[in-house]
Amino acid sequence: MRNFWKRSMGLMAVLALAACREEPEDISWKETNQAVLDWSNTSRELVPSMVGAFVPHSRQVAFTHVAMHDAINSIRHRYATYGTPVAASANASPEAAAIAAAHYMLVRLHPERQAELDARYTTSLAALPDSAHKTEGIRVGEAAASQLWESRAGDRSNDAPTYVAPTPEQGVWRQVPPWSEQGLYPDSFLAHWSAVRTWSVPSAAEFRCPPPPAITSELFVRDLEEVKRLGAKTSAVRTADQTESGLFWAPITAPLLAIDVGQQMAARKGLDLEDTARVLVLGSMAAADAIIINMHSKQAYNFWRPITAIHEGSPGVAADPSWAPMLDTPPNQEYPAGHPQQSSAVANTYAKLFGSEPFTTPLVVRNPQGRERGFNSFQQMVDDVVLGRITGGMHFRNSGVVGAESGLQIAEWVTGHSLQPTSH
Repeated sequence: MRNFWKRSMGLMAVLALAACREEPEDISWKETNQAVLDWSNTSRELVPSMVGAFVPHSRQVAFTHVAMHDAINSIRHRYATYGTPVAASANASPEAAAIAAAHYMLVRLHPERQAELDARYTTSLAALPDSAHKTEGIRVGEAAASQLWESRAGDRSNDAPTYVAPTPEQGVWRQVPPWSEQGLYPDSFLAHWSAVRTWSVPSAAEFRCPPPPAITSELFVRDLEEVKRLGAKTSAVRTADQTESGLFWAPITAPLLAIDVGQQMAARKGLDLEDTARVLVLGSMAAADAIIINMHSKQAYNFWRPITAIHEGSPGVAADPSWAPMLDTPPNQEYPAGHPQQSSAVANTYAKLFGSEPFTTPLVVRNPQGRERGFNSFQQMVDDVVLGRITGGMHFRNSGVVGAESGLQIAEWVTGHSLQPTSH
């Protein structure tokens, strides 16, 4: 009888343990961060075909990474979510949740690519073992993405531009070649983005850059002379490396940089699923906010581009109507320099997360044209972006320095206030 009760109690314990589980776990399955990396790359690839494509692309990249982050942390609760966490079983698959969240979001942002996205979705899910955990993860991911989509409705990304060009005069921006006859700004170049709702910082107005220097100041005259020398198409003083800097950074955008560098750092540090998702989402939000803030600041000051100042002349600098920049000047205002502001926001976000010390081995960034450039630190990367906009002939040095300082402030806010570790 004693042995019978022993056996009965043992059986009851096994049954009780089994009842606590939705189904036996597949112990052969090893969780990785691959789902986040794959859909981060999918987001990277879906760039609209338009001038200024980096602007809406930054919104798409932020949407995708926030959705994945919230889906994963609705299950794991390691970090605070952007929105309210979705109710989820603790056994739900966070990988399936990330895949479902990214797919849901990208289909809504790119309905014209649904067939392609559906095929990738099927392939991604097929890599995970079928189980109730997977099914629950899919539900959580779709719910998290749907909630995020609704919460950002009316973010003003679809507003009509209301920008009114100021009266042309010295120091004031006006359209430049080769865009002068194309009317790209404000309509095609999305001037209304200055009013889009930010992702992390309180508002673009609170992060507006200080005014540009007076065109009669020594600082401005110095900067104008520098870009006139180094940024000319036919410059005789620009070095080969300075030329390469301008060419290298021209096709790189902040969302592309956020994904490239974020993924490299995740690999270097061996980050798991949750930490990879958080690194990429913070970099993406910093990039998206920096673009909004940059456009807001540009429209506040309407500062002229080097090509205009050089062609027309400025106090202390003689006019040179024949001058041409090494690279085409973008069709919007000069100050503050956008690329340094946005790249600094991304680089300094990662510096806050991983440290600002020099890298043990250089971090190699590749641009969309296949060019590569190595950097020994995040600061060196930012400094090179500032240089590249001068040697490209499109920005003054002070505009790049101020933009980079603003990017640092954005990074400090994003890393200090968004998606913080929980107490769990």
